[in-house]
Amino acid sequence: MRTAIVSSSYNEFGGTEKVDNIFGKLYPDADLFLLFGDSRFIPEQLRGRVTSYSALQKLPGITKAYRGLMPIYPYAVGGLDLRGYDLVISSDHGVMKGVLTDDDCVHICYCHTPWRQIWDLYWPSLAMVPRCLHPVYALTAQYLREWDFSAAQRVDRFCANSRHIARRIQKHYRRGALVIYPPVDTSRGYIARSSGGYYLSVGRLSPTKRTDLLVDACTRLGRKLIVCGTGREAKRLKGIAGPTIEFVGGISDQQLAQIYANCRALLFAAYEDFGIAVVEAQSYGRPVIAFGKGGATETLRTGFSDAGENTGIIFPEQTTEAVIDAIRRFEQSEWQFQPSRIQENSRLFDTAVFESRFRAFVDDAMSSSRSGPIEDAVFHDF
Repeated sequence: MRTAIVSSSYNEFGGTEKVDNIFGKLYPDADLFLLFGDSRFIPEQLRGRVTSYSALQKLPGITKAYRGLMPIYPYAVGGLDLRGYDLVISSDHGVMKGVLTDDDCVHICYCHTPWRQIWDLYWPSLAMVPRCLHPVYALTAQYLREWDFSAAQRVDRFCANSRHIARRIQKHYRRGALVIYPPVDTSRGYIARSSGGYYLSVGRLSPTKRTDLLVDACTRLGRKLIVCGTGREAKRLKGIAGPTIEFVGGISDQQLAQIYANCRALLFAAYEDFGIAVVEAQSYGRPVIAFGKGGATETLRTGFSDAGENTGIIFPEQTTEAVIDAIRRFEQSEWQFQPSRIQENSRLFDTAVFESRFRAFVDDAMSSSRSGPIEDAVFHDF
């Protein structure tokens, strides 16, 4: 069986790269097709397997200027030659679902999110464009939405990384999707003997992560906060941070493990499709204080009358005041959180669970293709 894995780009090692790395492990003979990317960030299990890049790879500075080339993405995707493959796995958060495959090929799309700049983030994206170009952006987005919907109809089966994303796939593409949560290596987690007395933030320092809310809240409360990560927001965040905020930048996995294990709780203010850091913190038995929308509502246990069953606390709004209130509520009941129970919850999202469920999902699709048309997977909870 000839298998191809298609992904958009590798410019850092984040959630998509971790998922693709497992795809490479599950299908060791698969070829890799990319829109463009930096070879330094190709996942370990996929190195040496790039069969083709799209024409975009030849453009100077593509890894920095790619945002302005959205209108030509569909043409670049259509230029990837996938003839002769029996199975195509697209790792998609934009255009990769639009690859052209043979009639008898099975195309599985693992959807991290529908294309955000033209769907749920259309208005914020439009606001970032100069006003004189708003009509051009609006027309371009309309064309891309029509193309994206059409491309989604050519996928044989969708797999979503959360119930939140499955609902968006249904809304925008009118397609069902099976929920298989992304892989998190929870086996590395351990429970420390004591807490270091600090709160923790982990992730890229970008505007969508809303790390500014965490910095502002802990500055006003006088609580120690360690911020792990790098990004274009670093300078601004340091400018608003008080003396209790410590920025450690990019650190090794070993250092991060120690910081996770000894934190008081992870603070998470982003509206994420899944949120790997939320699960990673729980694998060390640490509670999480998170914004109550998106993936965090699926990976945390909250609201139980038996407080020992809870693994975190959620706050309803992305505001400093909401974060402050959540921290205070947490500190009033901190003693009730049970590290062993929190760690147990994280095991539901372990890499081994992902591998088993995804392989079974693909095998079922391949088997179904031999007996007739492939029907959408039934959307159900984890």
